[in-house]
Amino acid sequence: MTSVGARRSQPLSHAERSAATRAQILDAGIKVMRANSFRAASMFEVAKAAGVTPGALQHHFGSKAELMMHLLERAIGSIPERDGRSAWPKPTDSLSRRASGFVQALWAYSYEPPRFLVAWGIYFGSAGDPETLKRVVAMRARLRVTLHNHFIRTFPELAGAPRLEAFIDLVLSSLRGIGVVRLFGPAPQSCAAQLAELAAVIAWRCRQPIKKTNKPATAKRPGRRRTA
Repeated sequence: MTSVGARRSQPLSHAERSAATRAQILDAGIKVMRANSFRAASMFEVAKAAGVTPGALQHHFGSKAELMMHLLERAIGSIPERDGRSAWPKPTDSLSRRASGFVQALWAYSYEPPRFLVAWGIYFGSAGDPETLKRVVAMRARLRVTLHNHFIRTFPELAGAPRLEAFIDLVLSSLRGIGVVRLFGPAPQSCAAQLAELAAVIAWRCRQPIKKTNKPATAKRPGRRRTA
């Protein structure tokens, strides 16, 4: 029987080497983006930081727009599991726990980490790059749908609430705003207080009774007139 150590000593396959090189390039790209800017993160600079030739980078990603999209996916990522369990709060948890858990999960995995600032560097930088901008808009639209679905699953009592989409967008915009402020330096106490207030607003919204809109009355069909 071949031991695990023996299997690990075998040379990497072409697919494994390719995947390792791509990961190496993406890690270097994130570092270049954090240290410089979207414009400074040229294919040449990323290749140099990754220790590969520009031709190798071109082979793996083709264009800067393609590279930026992969960097964005790596930066945004998805909310992982903790100890084998989803980091999203359960719909059966108490309302206060769900509200706090939802805000904290999004903040910890999407908005607070340095990779969030990398993502926004790509967002802002893509304004002058039509090809990248088009793909960024599409990716953000998909992300919005995913986060809206998570919110609705976490707070089922809001099903059918008026202006629910606008409220969810407001929650996400608030988190993004707190994240962008970190560009000017971390302020842990201020961030924590704002996150707690945002969770309180979500809980308050969930406690509000949902007013059902009255269906407009259907017009009665005119009856036939009786003739004398």
